Amino acid sequence: MDSVEITLDSPIRQFVDHHSQARNIPPQEAIIELVNLGFETLLRDYYQRYRQGEMSLGRVAEELGVTSWELSHLIEERGWLPHNLPLAD
Repeated sequence: MDSVEITLDSPIRQFVDHHSQARNIPPQEAIIELVNLGFETLLRDYYQRYRQGEMSLGRVAEELGVTSWELSHLIEERGWLPHNLPLAD
C-alpha cells in the first residue's frame, strides 16, 4: 500500500473525525474507507454511463486512472456485465 500526505479543509477534517469516532477507528482508516467509497461510487456512476452508451470503456478507464485491462477485472469482480449491449427481453 502506498502512503500519501494530505491536508484537509476544516469541514472535511471534522467529517473525518466524526466518521472515525463513530466507527471507532483511527482517522487514517476513516480516510481510507472514504476514499474507497468515493472510488466505488465513481466506478458505479461511470459504469452506468458506459452501459447507457454515454462513455466508452476506454474513457471510463481513463477517468479512473486504470488500464482497460484493470477496469475489466474491476467490472468482473463486481459481477457486472462487461458489455453495453441491450439486454434481451
